[in-house]
Amino acid sequence: MPAAPRHVIIDIGSNTIRLEVFGAGVGDVLYDDKLAAGLGRGVVARGQLDRRSMAAALRELERYAALIRLIDPASLQVVATAAVRDAGNGAAFLEAVRALGLPVQLLSGEDEARASAMGVIATHPGATGLVADLGGGSLELARIGQDQVHQCTSFQLGVMRVAAIRARGRGQLRAELKERLRGMDWARMQAGETLYLVGGAWRALGRFDALLSGRSFAQPIPAAAARALKITVREFGPRRLAALPKISSARAAQLGDASALLAALLAETGALQVQVSTTGLREGLLAAKLGQLST
Repeated sequence: MPAAPRHVIIDIGSNTIRLEVFGAGVGDVLYDDKLAAGLGRGVVARGQLDRRSMAAALRELERYAALIRLIDPASLQVVATAAVRDAGNGAAFLEAVRALGLPVQLLSGEDEARASAMGVIATHPGATGLVADLGGGSLELARIGQDQVHQCTSFQLGVMRVAAIRARGRGQLRAELKERLRGMDWARMQAGETLYLVGGAWRALGRFDALLSGRSFAQPIPAAAARALKITVREFGPRRLAALPKISSARAAQLGDASALLAALLAETGALQVQVSTTGLREGLLAAKLGQLST
């Protein structure tokens, strides 16, 4: 019997670099590997990818390139997102990645929003509402309905940037989000719609909610409970959060800002419930590649 086809996706994000090997489709994950390279930290602070993060990222990507040669996949997609998109030295980094034999593509903010939304549709057929993908450097929003992706947008409002906005004073984060959403009537939620959350920081927040409430991670979170997470996260603090199951110290440090952004997003969109999604960008890229959903 011939070997089953394998499909590889490498996602070079602001927080992490991740390699996933899929089999027949989105739900068939054969291998998952990641490095918390933190490429976005230097971009937020100085507008440049810093040398140490780039060196760590390129070492990991060289290892991934060697793995891919052994796997000989049926398809390979390598994408870079907000950190590389916003960095003054992003083009040089992309050249270094390509020199490893990896055909990296730089996604626009709208490309990223669309792919993340397709990843949600692939595992939540019939989903209606908004997809919010929170990364280290950016926040992507997309309206979905009838298994289609409609309007998309991207803001430089990732979890690494939220702390600086909040430091300006009470109410500044919501004011910033309100300004970014000005004129985007499609981002207002209707009855029966859901706000789907994508990204590692919000997955960690969902795990925290599940531990507190006894809800299954797969269950929707009522808006009131989701807003209350901001206060509970602050009361716990990063050290206690990091001691909880499946919440890393790196994610624990981000939950205060992630929960504050979620509270602001709920207020500005009028969402009545949220659903944390385990799928997003990588699954959306694969589903589009294999024609497993309509775009």
